[in-house]
Amino acid sequence: MSFLYAIFEKLLVMFHGMTGNFGVAIILLTIFIKIVLLPLTLKQDKSMKEMKKLQPKIEEIKKKYGSDPQLMNQKTMELYKEHKVNPAGGCLPILIQLPILWALFGVLRKEGVVPDESFLWFSLVTPDPYFVLPILNGVVSFVQQKVMGSSDNPQMKNMMYMFPIMMVFISYKMPGGLQLYWLVSSLTGVIQQYFVMKKGE
Repeated sequence: MSFLYAIFEKLLVMFHGMTGNFGVAIILLTIFIKIVLLPLTLKQDKSMKEMKKLQPKIEEIKKKYGSDPQLMNQKTMELYKEHKVNPAGGCLPILIQLPILWALFGVLRKEGVVPDESFLWFSLVTPDPYFVLPILNGVVSFVQQKVMGSSDNPQMKNMMYMFPIMMVFISYKMPGGLQLYWLVSSLTGVIQQYFVMKKGE
């Protein structure tokens, strides 16, 4: 993590030197990180698109082998293998985001790196006093779930509504700069997913 701290601190200071504004520097850093991770996230988005296409076949397997869970799981895994789909691929963005969030949090907390200055209506080093950013993060998270496509599975439908609410509660105490990073990252992710999953259907 100390290695990531050092990298993000240098990049943030560099972007601040180019723009003269730490808010804009965080946005540029977010876009830079998205570009670096683009090949990985594109692969993940395409995998999720294939998962969506396979949903009718998965439902058929459930109806046919529902009485035998072991055989049902076996047939489902065979289907994934046949179409070269990784069902755990959806966890990848979250796993990637966690160390990045922790590193940025460390940089924002480090004394002398980011001053307590305002960007738009919020401070970069303290939580948004009006809760606008956490709510926006929740809304974008919901849109992201919709773009990925709804499922007939009741548990997945519940998650579509529960996850955005969780996002609001998780992020409302975060520094404004970290919430800004999360919002810009999520927005660019939604645009990317839209073009990958909706175009060419």
